Amino acid sequence: MNKEPLGLYIFRFVLAFGLFAFMAMLYWSSLVIEEDLKDIRSEITELKNDQPTGHTDTYKIRNEAAQNNPKMDSSLPNLLSEDPFYAKTLPQLLGNNFQIKGVFQSATVGRPNNLHPFSNWSQVASWNDQCTVSLTRNEFGKFETYAPDMAIKIEARKRKGSETSEFWVFLRDNVYWQPLKQELFSEQVKLAPQFLKKHQVTAHDFKFYYDAMMNPHLQEAGAVAQRTFYDDLEEIEVIDDLTFVVRWKIYKVKEPDGKTVDKIKYMAKSLTGGLKPLPIFVYQYFPDGKKIIEDDSDPDTYRTNSVWAQNFSEHWARNIIISCGPWIFEGMNDREIKFKRNPDYFNPIAVLVEGSVIEFKEAPDGIWQDFKNDKLDSFSLQPDQLVELANFLKSPEYAAQVKRGESIKRLDFLARSYNYIGWNQAKPFFTSKKVRQALTMAIDRQRIIQQNLNGLGVEISCPFYLYSPSCDPSIKPWPFDMQQARRLLEEEGWVDTDGDGIIDKVVNGKRTPFRFSLTYFVKNSVNKAICEYIATSLKELEIECQLHGVDIADLSSSFDDKSFDAICLGWSLGSPPEDPKQLWYSTGAQEKGSSNAIGFSNKEADQIIDVLQYEYDEKKRIELYHRFDAIIHEEAPYTFLYSPKTAFLYREYLQNVFIPAERQDLIPEANIAQPDSSIFWIKK
Repeated sequence: MNKEPLGLYIFRFVLAFGLFAFMAMLYWSSLVIEEDLKDIRSEITELKNDQPTGHTDTYKIRNEAAQNNPKMDSSLPNLLSEDPFYAKTLPQLLGNNFQIKGVFQSATVGRPNNLHPFSNWSQVASWNDQCTVSLTRNEFGKFETYAPDMAIKIEARKRKGSETSEFWVFLRDNVYWQPLKQELFSEQVKLAPQFLKKHQVTAHDFKFYYDAMMNPHLQEAGAVAQRTFYDDLEEIEVIDDLTFVVRWKIYKVKEPDGKTVDKIKYMAKSLTGGLKPLPIFVYQYFPDGKKIIEDDSDPDTYRTNSVWAQNFSEHWARNIIISCGPWIFEGMNDREIKFKRNPDYFNPIAVLVEGSVIEFKEAPDGIWQDFKNDKLDSFSLQPDQLVELANFLKSPEYAAQVKRGESIKRLDFLARSYNYIGWNQAKPFFTSKKVRQALTMAIDRQRIIQQNLNGLGVEISCPFYLYSPSCDPSIKPWPFDMQQARRLLEEEGWVDTDGDGIIDKVVNGKRTPFRFSLTYFVKNSVNKAICEYIATSLKELEIECQLHGVDIADLSSSFDDKSFDAICLGWSLGSPPEDPKQLWYSTGAQEKGSSNAIGFSNKEADQIIDVLQYEYDEKKRIELYHRFDAIIHEEAPYTFLYSPKTAFLYREYLQNVFIPAERQDLIPEANIAQPDSSIFWIKK
């Protein structure tokens, strides 16, 4: 669903026990004993869960008592369907003697500044997701399907006074937020006792998440981006701890026959299923247990209050992840972040290893060296490392690894992402579409793919996944054509009038040379080489492109503030149905932190996005998507560089590494063409 900036993040504790004061020794000793007993009980539970029983019943998802919720209407169907992969296929793959064991070792470039629930880092969002729940999830390997997660049933009930539906959500019982640990905080943060115990996940937590996300005073980039999706969600009414109702705005939509009908947005069902909880017991409080907003009796307090929003952005718990999902956050330091499997999670095979450790590295090469040294279980190969891989596979070191059962396997697939150059339309150089077209024609994308990526990429021309029905295959990328690029620039008045070797133009009454900076992530060698080539290529047009290599924090800040001239980044692409609103809707053009960082604004594109919100006919939706593709192609707000091919390397002991779409024997009608690490397990 969401699309996130790849360049603002790149994908991916030691417990410190404090010394207790002597005067509090007896009190704290009792707590320590109690916590030790809890830990022992937890470990015993985990061992029981992990031990084979000889029956696949061990793998059954627990539905708890909430399925008997008296507020359910038995005459209404459940919008959610059991996922056959987890109910039957995966247990059969694992077998009766399967044991959960091992720690998955991986690495990522850069350490995030914080772990805020609305962080703009893709990896932070991913880590938060794996430690929490959502109402629904896709069936394994299939887009646009709805399987139970925290919700065990969702009913579409006719809304009073309308033919549209409202969604009644019935939650799973006995799901808990894990206690916070004092040792994960600095000495200055002393936790009140209420934070050191479990709290049930309730409907109030889901409403709190929605209220926080929609608070206009909250400028965390993740919240700003999600508001573009949920701005039509009108109300969440909490019925009780395990029941709530989601109501979407109703619009009068004129049909082709002229009749006006009531409709809610097309994505209302999937967006409802994507709702998550936010722990009230943490984010409404100071560490001493006092409420941030003492009087929060107004149901809209957390949706409107600026004081709370400011405190939430800088919250004392922003460097931990409060966990209720299949993974439990175990801590983060300057070297790594750790997670462990949640033995109490309702799906006992949602995680198939005991833990996960992600190390922080300065650059991709550090990750590559650790993978070669057999310190990591998997690695996504960089294009400039293909020769190194070939040489390593011939080395004595690798031969020894093969003998130990640690040979390297490779799985290639087209990533659901693309890399691009974004032209900031707030800058005078990039206001004209002819100029943006010319800049695109001056960049040889095939050269980049062959020379910089060693062929690990595909040229693209539209903002959707290459193999999605939303992408119009008839639209071809702008050609590499220096002469045409020069002509377009001249038509727009960019010529060298003073003979200094740089084309110029009168802008706002002042002669302005075409000189701009290109911002990129300096520690990615491939991006650096691509940007160096682009600067050289543009020099042929007498344009001075100054390279501005920055670290992750500065890249993120520049993107959020829209302070760059041009920027080299990428977008990961969410699951269908695609919603272009986050990136391309005009309202985000001037909004700080919005994903529309380049300030794109087009009236027809806005109209298409608006119509897509309420168009249910699949054929008409495809027509709208293709017209949208044509607008983006013509306006050239981005230079689409390529969609990368991923060369995924993994050790042979890593199991269940496959592409669902290629295993129709296991998952009929699967259409997801990337491996899913949630089912990986370690055999050694």
